[in-house]
Amino acid sequence: MRIGVVGWSPATAERAFGSADRRTIDATALPSRAAAVTELGQQRIYAALVRADDGRAELLLSSASGPSVARVLQADTTAVARALGTALTVRDLHPVDPRDPSGTVLFYVALASVIMGFIGAIQTRANANGLTLAGELRWDAIRSVLVALAVTSMVGPIAHLEEVPFLPTWGVLALTSWTAGTTYLCWRLLIGAKWALLPTWLLFILVSSPASGGAVAQPLLPPFFAAVGRGMPAGATVEALRDLTYFRDHLHGTPYLVLAVWAVLTTAVFVVLRRRKIGAGAPPAA
Repeated sequence: MRIGVVGWSPATAERAFGSADRRTIDATALPSRAAAVTELGQQRIYAALVRADDGRAELLLSSASGPSVARVLQADTTAVARALGTALTVRDLHPVDPRDPSGTVLFYVALASVIMGFIGAIQTRANANGLTLAGELRWDAIRSVLVALAVTSMVGPIAHLEEVPFLPTWGVLALTSWTAGTTYLCWRLLIGAKWALLPTWLLFILVSSPASGGAVAQPLLPPFFAAVGRGMPAGATVEALRDLTYFRDHLHGTPYLVLAVWAVLTTAVFVVLRRRKIGAGAPPAA
């Protein structure tokens, strides 16, 4: 996990957090407390250990960037203060919403959009199997927008689970739902309707969602999940929603790019396969 250090060397900070955590702490020297606050706001680091002029220490946290990381770091504050030989004050500059102390609402929001995305695609083909290609795409777009509207409304104005910006969140979740649906459709055309759910479930539920960083922050994930997380749809969704909810002044373009690439590629593959296997018209009657 990345932390900043002001007034001490990175090696001193790593030793202060103890030998058990030294493998996961990646300390970087910063010139000032203001620089550390900026780095935290841009989510380049998860915490900053700052030495004041009077010698006292301050641990700046950003629990919204990763509640699980913040809990791990806070658990070590007594040992860190003892190692540094000074009092240690903890300040959370970006706290999570008190209604979601574990910071998992955004994870479940992304998960719900994913599941409703591919389940909706399955139900559409089961109950309206006479659509043309244009009809399928049109209905999938409508369904994705409605799914995202329902999820965003429940999280925001209905249940007040999280103070999310309504319209941007709606857009992100619509793109997530669309991507999950088109991914299933690609598998459906490649290996058939009977088995298409299996690889879709494996990709989104067993890989993408655990690697998203929503339930467990990226630095605490196993290496494989940490490596692939931000390049997967669920990880991009969680990161985009986190930015929109807690870091609106420092939005990142990467999660939107990841979602857009997945959406465009899966849609293009679906259209090509559909034209080759069935054509652009309605499927032949069974």
